[in-house]
Amino acid sequence: MMSRIENYFTDVDLYHCMLFHTPVEVWFDGELEDSGALVEAYTDDVIKVGGVYYLRKLCLIKKIA
Repeated sequence: MMSRIENYFTDVDLYHCMLFHTPVEVWFDGELEDSGALVEAYTDDVIKVGGVYYLRKLCLIKKIA
């Protein structure tokens, strides 16, 4: 059985999540910070998910399929 969650790291992946309104999970330091929120914006340094800014190099974004 395939996993329903995929890791996303690249700008293209984040753009697709924004474009198709794909919900994501945000993991920080091994703990789930947010689940089901949408990617609102991103830069080289930060990602805005569900109204909260996360440092890109410190968090893990997972797509919820």
